[in-house]
Amino acid sequence: MNELPKISIVTPSYNQGAYLGETLQSLVDQDYPNLEVIIQEGGSTDDSIEIAQKFVEQHPSTFELHVEKDSGQADALNRGFRKATGQILGFLNSDDRLRKGCLQRVSKEIDPNRSRHIVFGRSLFFRDNPLRTGQEHACEYTSHFEQLAIWKRHFNQIPQPSTFWTRQVWEQCGEIDSDIHHALDYDLFCRFSQHYRFHKVSEIWSDYRLHANSKTTNKTHEDLMNDCDAISRRYWGSWIQPLRWRCEASYALYRRSRRPAAIQAVRKAETALLKQRPIDALLLGIIAASKAPLAIGPRLLLPIATTRNWHRLAHLFYRDEGHDLCPNQWIGPYHKFILDRPKDAESLRIALELPERYQSKPTQLTLLINGAVVSSENTSSSGELVIEAPLQSTGTSTVSIAILCNRYFVPALQGENGDDRLLSSRLLSLEFRVANR
Repeated sequence: MNELPKISIVTPSYNQGAYLGETLQSLVDQDYPNLEVIIQEGGSTDDSIEIAQKFVEQHPSTFELHVEKDSGQADALNRGFRKATGQILGFLNSDDRLRKGCLQRVSKEIDPNRSRHIVFGRSLFFRDNPLRTGQEHACEYTSHFEQLAIWKRHFNQIPQPSTFWTRQVWEQCGEIDSDIHHALDYDLFCRFSQHYRFHKVSEIWSDYRLHANSKTTNKTHEDLMNDCDAISRRYWGSWIQPLRWRCEASYALYRRSRRPAAIQAVRKAETALLKQRPIDALLLGIIAASKAPLAIGPRLLLPIATTRNWHRLAHLFYRDEGHDLCPNQWIGPYHKFILDRPKDAESLRIALELPERYQSKPTQLTLLINGAVVSSENTSSSGELVIEAPLQSTGTSTVSIAILCNRYFVPALQGENGDDRLLSSRLLSLEFRVANR
């Protein structure tokens, strides 16, 4: 058993006593015999230190507690990694958790002899509010350019809790930039990507918590994107390098689509679609495509596909915003998510609320499970609509769910508020049902 490579996990801790015990217990439950957990405690004023000390006392060969004042998360992580002695490294924030068996899989997948210096698995979001718990953090790595081109995805596609790397990577690429307080993992992974490729494993390795006090929750998506854009620019290289020109061209196209004139052109085309003026929509859509080409798919082609119940095309044009986990419980005309499936679950129950504005015309809601249509409901009434569907055995621990609605509206276009999202219904509840319940 001791032949397994030593894995060092650094956990920065500061006033997260409500979650720290669950995080550390997830490391105990790994049952990995060659594990080193360094808890870097910044001087919490809640019960975090006491919780950490209990784990040290119960598992002295695994846990180390260091109580030291630091200048923030990045500084705490760097302090912890300086103490780490493992061959494989990673960090787990004090409000996240690893899935059972994760570290065993990491030890098998990471292999410098096969150029696998960095590996990452999938991750699911969870939050204090159980609604939408289990949505997957979309993750992918294709190239260094795509890692830098975060404006194309609107969020970092490398799930930090599920990412591990060899000591060689850390020693070559350096420590975390302590001047960065948000998106520090994105900066680190951009730096890693300069020298190494990321190897993806299609397994769920971690759960990423969203709660009212988390940094991600308290930062607007626009602010996070601005931070990430600035970080990305660090790694574009000089003007003599092709990568710099490629990044500049892609980013310029993105900024062009964000100009007020471009946004206005898209909104005019959207208005024509909503008012069912196809000729105007086509002409205005051509103008919008010239001004904001990146917006055509999710803003114009997606609504067309959903209103005609073309779910395959809707999936093609759908763009997962990553952090947009159903704010205010509203979802768009096509909404997809991946959930953990309980072992004994036999059916799925979804409760939606349709707004009163739909009463004039019939509304069709289509439910897809693992890409197949399992339910299609037609209604002319507003209020709550419940959809129940059986679950087929797939042999996997997750289930892919998509909700398609042929009606939508944009509050900003109707002068109601500044909400520019395409909205269709409110997701009231989503739950798996077990037999005889």
